[in-house]
Amino acid sequence: MTFHIAKPRADDIADAIRKRICLQPQDGPHLLLEGVLADEFGVSRTPVRQALQRLAYEGLIEVRTGVGSVVNPMDPAQRGMHCAVHGALLGLVAGLPDAPVPQEVARRLGMISTQDMSHLSTDPDTVYAVFTELNALMSQLIPDPVIADAHLVSGWRIVRWFLADMQNGDATSFEAVLGLCRATMRAADNGRAAMFRAASDIVLAAAK
Repeated sequence: MTFHIAKPRADDIADAIRKRICLQPQDGPHLLLEGVLADEFGVSRTPVRQALQRLAYEGLIEVRTGVGSVVNPMDPAQRGMHCAVHGALLGLVAGLPDAPVPQEVARRLGMISTQDMSHLSTDPDTVYAVFTELNALMSQLIPDPVIADAHLVSGWRIVRWFLADMQNGDATSFEAVLGLCRATMRAADNGRAAMFRAASDIVLAAAK
């Protein structure tokens, strides 16, 4: 009997590269080459190219003809603007017609918020995983697909800033991630609007 090992799809490859981008130090340009990535993931260049196109759409990389894909640098001068934009998106959703938070989403939020997070301040991988799930859960609650996608994309910039701050020894962003998880969980019983309003307040505070 022959067993075939499933090859990573474009989405899986994008997830892996996205995590790598968010966790890597902000110490200069990083080049992503299709051929090298195809060899690494054991696939043709087609799914790699699709993954890179998604990451370019999210603003994480820039595809340069004849060069490759370059990870976009984080400009400290734009940090406040990025947080303000994300906070405004959250506030926009809070202003939409309200709706209950589905039980399964509330349950997942509760699990994230009540787990032992004492190690998060020294574990960027865990912070990334927590923020990624929170970002995805909240995007699921946004009824407009355009705003939902904008929220998801904007969230990657925020987690890059939070993780960069942690690498620089700043505990403020760690507290912001914990605050986001706990505030959204507490507000979930009061509906979607209350949940997004609470999240907006925390992100906007991080912009200052």
